[in-house]
Amino acid sequence: MRLRARPAVDGSGLTDEGREMRPSVHASILDNDGARFFGPGPQRLLEGVARLGSLSAVSREMSMSYSKANRIIKNAESALGFPLLTRRIGGADGGSSELTPQGLDFLTRYQDFEAVCEQAAEAAFSTCFEGLLEVPRCACVVLANGRATRFGSQKLLAQLDGKPVLEHTLAALPGGLLDTVVAAAPGPVAELAEAAGYRCVAPAGPDISDSVKAGLGAIGDAAGCLFVCGDQPQLSQADVEALVAAHRTHPTAVVRLAARGRAANPVLWPRDLLSALEGLQGDRGGASLIESRPDIASRVILVEAASPASVADIDTPEQLRRLDTRS
Repeated sequence: MRLRARPAVDGSGLTDEGREMRPSVHASILDNDGARFFGPGPQRLLEGVARLGSLSAVSREMSMSYSKANRIIKNAESALGFPLLTRRIGGADGGSSELTPQGLDFLTRYQDFEAVCEQAAEAAFSTCFEGLLEVPRCACVVLANGRATRFGSQKLLAQLDGKPVLEHTLAALPGGLLDTVVAAAPGPVAELAEAAGYRCVAPAGPDISDSVKAGLGAIGDAAGCLFVCGDQPQLSQADVEALVAAHRTHPTAVVRLAARGRAANPVLWPRDLLSALEGLQGDRGGASLIESRPDIASRVILVEAASPASVADIDTPEQLRRLDTRS
């Protein structure tokens, strides 16, 4: 047999406030000839038998003839090669039906399969249709609240090729692609970002986790979120576009920029993992989740940067001098 999930966008999401749409998934199981033998209809019949103890009672509840209901179950049993129901005909109560152990096991597996399909379709829908009608776009949080202790002063305002470091980083964010907020405390860094047209949010504290939480609180519902370090001035628009493109192709993956196969920043997190980031503590970011949780690490995919310099960050004045083309 073959498994197939058929996502379909229906029109039931239309509201008075505006046009909306949402995915509707129909998970079907096909035989080797491509004929469907199990799906939502047979599922409802089996669930009804488990609840009512009678196929005839379920068929009446579904406004379906008993002969049709029986034919659907028999067709599924023929394709599977084992019985789904045991039937007792006649008697004082007019007969009854119950799921066989194999039938109950198969129904449980199908329910799990359907749930996984729904989750995958929701993730794919939120990325493939982001920004269309009422579907949220992918967001971006620029982390610009660091203490810069190794640099000795506010490195994001330091000059590189005649412009502040943060201005270079912000220039790598293609207009109209992401809903971006900058996590920065009130002051010169936030003023620079606001002058460039970006909304700023003040973290509750100086730690990376504080900036992540502040950014997540500001973006609201989103298809995913790209976290960009403010001190990556050689990041390019091509790098960001490649990360977003990979996210749309792999909507449940954690997408990381890499240089020569080595994972680095920025990182684009899928929608379903954003809540995990809200639980971060201390001066650590999402990388700590990847390191501590194998289930998240297994979802990481790497996107090679346009240049190895794209992933370079600035921690010391010497690193900045090496990047400055005027020196």
